[in-house]
Amino acid sequence: MEKRKLISLRGVLLRYLVQTALACVLAAACWLVLLLVLVGSGLCLPANWAARVSSEAAQNVLPQMTAETFDASRLDPLCRYALLAGPGSDEVLATNMDARHLQWALEDWRGTRRWHVGYAQYYMDAKLQDGTICRLQFDYAVPYADPALRGVLPDLQTAHLLLGLLLLVGVVTWCTHRTGTFLARETAKLTAAAQSVARQQLDEAVFAEARVREYDAALQALQSMGGQLTDSLQRQWTMEQQQREQIIQLSHKLKTPLTIIEGNAELLAEDALTPEQKAQVEAILQGAEQTRTYLGKIRAEVQTPLKYKTKKSSMPQ
Repeated sequence: MEKRKLISLRGVLLRYLVQTALACVLAAACWLVLLLVLVGSGLCLPANWAARVSSEAAQNVLPQMTAETFDASRLDPLCRYALLAGPGSDEVLATNMDARHLQWALEDWRGTRRWHVGYAQYYMDAKLQDGTICRLQFDYAVPYADPALRGVLPDLQTAHLLLGLLLLVGVVTWCTHRTGTFLARETAKLTAAAQSVARQQLDEAVFAEARVREYDAALQALQSMGGQLTDSLQRQWTMEQQQREQIIQLSHKLKTPLTIIEGNAELLAEDALTPEQKAQVEAILQGAEQTRTYLGKIRAEVQTPLKYKTKKSSMPQ
């Protein structure tokens, strides 16, 4: 018989950890490949795109302008700008920033920058020909390539991060469910064998299908206990069977003297007896009848087959 390959509980847990780690790495790789495909397909732009267009504007476009000739249409839509009156001035001449981003830009301009929730903001300052300052604000996010999609669809980078988290949660859940199902099947085998032993139905018990070493050891212990239980039941059945046979033999031996007693009592009843003697004879006949009825019940009881008889040949190997 081919020897079964068993694994320990520690091995099951270690396999679960390794499988989960590999699955998480694979999910992360798929998540990264998806982002690269989105960038490569032109649906979205690289994370450094805003920094590139801001640098180009600060070096080549803005130095050619003044406050009066400032043309925001020559700037990329990813460039948020604030046109300041001059160095050290907080006066904002023009901006396309919302109130929050403008507040962050001015805090950084004054040197009172604080930490804020969201993408980290970076800045480039360009001096125009008339001395005014154009402060460009950008971040390293992955934007949609089409500007029309940026205000309609959810933020691409946030959605992609949420997708990554969902992938990780799904992978961990799947690995946990897979390992839990395996252990549940192994535990069910142990439970079924224990219940068969408890019901004394040893011919229905299965002791050799566990794949976990600790469970297999428990099944072997149950099998040994079941064998001892079978031997004990067999000895008990043999003893009770012998007692039944002795009772049957005794009832047969009592039948003959009981018949003689009844016959003699009936003969006495035909003679002329005093009332006291008749009462004694009737008592003898009633006692004999009760004894015969009692012996009949005993014979019927002992002739009932034993319900827990178990053959050794039916014990699983």
